Amino acid sequence: MPHSTLTDCDRYEEGDLCTEKKHLWSSLLEEVTHKAAVTLSPSKTLVVLGDDECGKTTLIARLQGTEDPKKGFGLEYTLLDIKDEDRDDQTKLNVWILDGNTVHSHLLKFAINEESFGDCFIMICVSMMEPWNIISSLNKWVGILREHIGNLKVSNEKLQEYKKNS
Repeated sequence: MPHSTLTDCDRYEEGDLCTEKKHLWSSLLEEVTHKAAVTLSPSKTLVVLGDDECGKTTLIARLQGTEDPKKGFGLEYTLLDIKDEDRDDQTKLNVWILDGNTVHSHLLKFAINEESFGDCFIMICVSMMEPWNIISSLNKWVGILREHIGNLKVSNEKLQEYKKNS
């Protein structure tokens, strides 16, 4: 025997108005369900690149709410708390900060590898203290990143899929 419920709409209203209210509630429920399913995966990673003293560590420290950033050497790792105010939820984002000296670029293999590549977001920071160097700095870091990605064992099909989805 089918289960049925009596709603206020059934009791007090008839016709198009009732149908419209049911549709409104259905669409609201669908939207809330969709938003609840959208959350940051724990495998998501932010990789921060840029020259020395361009503010990479300071930026991440500010996003963490820290006033006194602790500068590392080589490749720094930290977690960034991400708050979803709509759902009153919180998750963490993996953050890797590469030292500005290009001699450390080989350390990218720990931050970006075949498994993590699809879940990485790359941010290249530049200094506004020397705006005439911005283009050369961007070109340098894009070249380093391009070389590193070229050395990954990611299939051309996967690379094309990532490009299409970005």
